[in-house]
Amino acid sequence: MRISTKTSIALHLLILLDVFKEQKLTSELLAMSIGSNPVVVRNTLGRLKKAGIVDVQRGTGGAALIMAPEDISIWRVYQAVDTVSLDALVGVHPNPSPDCPVGSKINKLLEKPYLAISDAVQEAMSNYTLKQLLDEYEYLSSEETGG
Repeated sequence: MRISTKTSIALHLLILLDVFKEQKLTSELLAMSIGSNPVVVRNTLGRLKKAGIVDVQRGTGGAALIMAPEDISIWRVYQAVDTVSLDALVGVHPNPSPDCPVGSKINKLLEKPYLAISDAVQEAMSNYTLKQLLDEYEYLSSEETGG
């Protein structure tokens, strides 16, 4: 199973917005940090804005969190930026043979375990918040500086 990089890019951006909240960050600066291009940043911020997670100022640069970090789960970010449904992450091959005794039943056989897997992924993603990531960032930063 794979979750696209859209979620990690969005989380990276949200952490940057919180860590550097006193500064105006342009999409160019944000793109340098995530190792992408400004279009990816602007598209991602647009999706986060539509989801009510950030506010974006056009023109001179500037975006800010409008939700508290403890209220922003990884699941919420995933839902905001990733167009692939969780069902597509755990899917059945598309053309099992209806003439085969196994092929004719494979979708039904996998329905229950795949639903449980999807539910578990959603639950795990819901249990981690931006606040937890920010706390871990602070911890890692203090270790680097010996503080």
